[in-house]
Amino acid sequence: MPDLKELEIYNCLVIHHSTTIPQRSRLFFLEPIGVGTPLTESLSSYLTRLAQEHCVTPKKLIMGEIAPLIMSDKYQSEMLSKNVSTLFGNSDAKPAINGMRDMTESLTVALESLTLREDLRYLSCLTWKGIIRERGLFRQHKAWCPQCFEQWRQENKSIYEPLLWSFKDVNYCSQHHGQLVDRCPHCDSQLKAISDRSILGFCDRCKKFLGNSIKVTLNANETDLSNIQVISSLITVAPSLDFPLKLDDLMYKLQLIHFSLQKAFNQDLTKFFVLGKTMEQLKITFTKHNKTPLNLIKLMIPLCNFAQISVSQLFKEDPLILSQIILDNFEVNCKYFLNLDHISALCFS
Repeated sequence: MPDLKELEIYNCLVIHHSTTIPQRSRLFFLEPIGVGTPLTESLSSYLTRLAQEHCVTPKKLIMGEIAPLIMSDKYQSEMLSKNVSTLFGNSDAKPAINGMRDMTESLTVALESLTLREDLRYLSCLTWKGIIRERGLFRQHKAWCPQCFEQWRQENKSIYEPLLWSFKDVNYCSQHHGQLVDRCPHCDSQLKAISDRSILGFCDRCKKFLGNSIKVTLNANETDLSNIQVISSLITVAPSLDFPLKLDDLMYKLQLIHFSLQKAFNQDLTKFFVLGKTMEQLKITFTKHNKTPLNLIKLMIPLCNFAQISVSQLFKEDPLILSQIILDNFEVNCKYFLNLDHISALCFS
């Protein structure tokens, strides 16, 4: 046994620098999966995984921790009688949890406050709020790739639902080149984006696993592949945008694209017949709907494809450089390329 005198040294221990204890989060500091990649996790998936980490159902997590932060006291008692899918609907008539409406933003702010994470807004489409039209963009029920689920289980990885699968125009898994499924193969149920007792990879109704190794072949056409590519790019580029997006800035770039394509049409009229309808719709957007969000599927995707530019170039490049890229793509020698103001004036001439 040590002599007590030998322990006296500890009575003289002095800490010269104060220690700072990091702030503790109310909920687990759970890292979202795949942020900055085409397979970024969706907000509904993250919320379900977070509930699993706390060994509670999504409903208990939402009602107990999140609802008090996003709802006033007079609505909380009413909320307790509702189910989660009613609160966070996924239809055109109700706020889609993975979309870009006010409820999604409130939910994200609350989650970031509770987890102390700063990257949860990229699990939804909040980056594009006010820029892209939301109506008709998202599914009303879940869709998934059974092969992805099966592969992740076999590799002992976390099963989750990518944000990409939430889009109505994405019906194809680019990883396994198969069709997405939107009904449980065991009970034929359609599943809500999130429910009271959601378990990722399993049916909410019959509780059976939704993955398998059977490939459901889909002959994806050029339009389907183009939609997937552009939507994937939107999801990927969102975290790298270091400035708030403004509709006016995007409209200005689209004017320059319009001008550049017009110059290309003047050299080759056959190009006009390929994109004539989109160009006319774009011109109407400038003149009559220049303060409303843009249609992603019918306007932005065809325009980017025809101009041979990526989504990243559209949102990140300087307007003058972007216009020059398009002119170079079509090998247009534009003598009128004087300055941005001149190009904008020519756009409607």
